[in-house]
Amino acid sequence: MKRVVIITGGGRGIGRALCRYFAEKGWDVCVADISEERAQKTAAEIRYANSEPLPVRVDNRVIKDVKNMISLCLSCFDHIDAVVNNAGVTDKKHRVIFDVPYRTWNDIISVNLNGTFTCLKECGSIMKRQGRGNIVNITSLLGQRGFTWAGNTAYGVSKAALESLTAYAADEFKEFGINVNSAYPGVMVDTGFFDYLDEVERKKLASPAILNELVYVLCCLGPSELSGKSFCVKDWKQDPELKAFYLKYS
Repeated sequence: MKRVVIITGGGRGIGRALCRYFAEKGWDVCVADISEERAQKTAAEIRYANSEPLPVRVDNRVIKDVKNMISLCLSCFDHIDAVVNNAGVTDKKHRVIFDVPYRTWNDIISVNLNGTFTCLKECGSIMKRQGRGNIVNITSLLGQRGFTWAGNTAYGVSKAALESLTAYAADEFKEFGINVNSAYPGVMVDTGFFDYLDEVERKKLASPAILNELVYVLCCLGPSELSGKSFCVKDWKQDPELKAFYLKYS
């Protein structure tokens, strides 16, 4: 039986790169994105691999959309092995607190935190019945204690909250064989968040594929193998426990 992964924000950036990687590994991929056009495009790109991609238009802020995504995924694949909560937005104008519109703050918190919570809760309920599953929340260096960057308060706060949500969910889900972990690049990535940079600076950005290996390993874990951890892609292979899983699953 082929393994199945749902990847939100799968239409571009890190999500698109993850969809391609999982497809190449032989997984069936539910490409979830707020843009139906982007979801369809990514799905078309990975059909060459041994995969049956399912493109789904979903706004993770809308519970009905998330439930529909899960229903379509189960109808198509019958089960869900892993979920990668990657969908996220930021303030591309990078305004300081005094200048951030309330609407911008609410939009960022709504997508990055509330939307992730909805996907985690609804997908976690399916995994609870299955008795297994892996959930990976994509966070950021800006969500780690001691790291701030003026002009990114809403984004950083939303990602810090995701780190906390990961820990709480891991504790509550462990009895059902569900692992919940988080992963983040630790560097600036070419995802469109940094379009304001000039061409020379943008060339220095990391590839969106930077998280592929790490997230893949976290999605391959067996019940209760590893949960409640946060990993930076810059040094995850130095973690003895995770390195063992990398050698096991890569």
